[in-house]
Amino acid sequence: MKLSGWMQPVCRWLNESPGGGQGVPGFRSWRFWAVLVFYLGGFLCLVRDPFFQNGGVFSYQQGMVTLLLAFVIVAALCWEMMLFGPPRGANLLLQFVMCLPAFLFIARIVSLPSAPVEDGSMLSAVIDGVANIGRSVGVARLLDWIPYWICDLFRNWQVTMFFMVMLLALSFRKLGMRVALLVLLIAVELFAVFDKGGATFRFLIAGMLCLFAGMALQFCRWERMAYYENVVARLTVAPIEEAGLRAILRIAAQGREDARVSEEAVSRIVAGEYGLSGKSPELHQAVSNLTARILYEYRIMHLSGNDSGTFLVPDERLCCCETLLGGLAVWPRVILVTLIALVWVLLPIDLVPDAIPVFGVLDDVAVTILSGIVFRNAMEKIRR
Repeated sequence: MKLSGWMQPVCRWLNESPGGGQGVPGFRSWRFWAVLVFYLGGFLCLVRDPFFQNGGVFSYQQGMVTLLLAFVIVAALCWEMMLFGPPRGANLLLQFVMCLPAFLFIARIVSLPSAPVEDGSMLSAVIDGVANIGRSVGVARLLDWIPYWICDLFRNWQVTMFFMVMLLALSFRKLGMRVALLVLLIAVELFAVFDKGGATFRFLIAGMLCLFAGMALQFCRWERMAYYENVVARLTVAPIEEAGLRAILRIAAQGREDARVSEEAVSRIVAGEYGLSGKSPELHQAVSNLTARILYEYRIMHLSGNDSGTFLVPDERLCCCETLLGGLAVWPRVILVTLIALVWVLLPIDLVPDAIPVFGVLDDVAVTILSGIVFRNAMEKIRR
């Protein structure tokens, strides 16, 4: 049966294949159903963990901090780093389902057991003291406007510091560094849970294995494929001969792998595709024309130079997938890191008392510097 015009793009969107033999090609693929079963199985295992049980009934009392932390991690992996396929169709549905076991897993390894939050920490005492002072001077109504999750963000300073370090790890520019630090931080928290002992871990281990198995099956570095898709889309702006098209694609591929392409490399690629000698005037003219089209007509690269020469550098926006979900991976980091930095600096009690000369301001300076790094890198991603 022939589909109507408006349904054809819908069907293509729902069944878009990541390609390369990785990820989930679509709803009809066995990978989709296997990943769905793993994610739902991991969620059900974690729900039955005694950590979340209160009188035999599931009870989540770990606060909003761990949910925010888990959301930031999942959003960064799926919609910023794009490690699990394109954010559309079957992959997008699985990415949202991934949130269910991921939220409980993060809450399990970084939170306290199900119990009223009465940790008696110094920061918690400061918040309660400020609230009591506010009520005594008649500003209780103003304090009531402060959301509970903001106060909860500072009741357990260990979780808050872990949150700050996690935000810093996600702000690194190199993908390998971000993933390595993320895995290291989660592993440290996981080993700390096992080290405490005193409880059964079979549901935690089963849920963790199901979650990681689903992530392994869905894994697909869509950032690489999005780059080549965007390059091809820009090449359709104006026609070009076959030799020039092959040369541009080779230059773009080398730029993606090496982060830049030298003048010598461009000349070598053009000479090979056009069959020209190394020092002929025709080669110089072909290189000039092709470089001009790359820079100004197709706009897939830009010029950059240093002491070692001039290079063609890929446009960073080509690695981005056009989706509104990308903002969900970055804006929470901007808001949370700004809020944490402001409240931390304004608190009257610090980890290092301010009365100590020089050293008294070290914790405030450290938090401010870390927040500045996270804020700067996040704003760079937003401007792209």
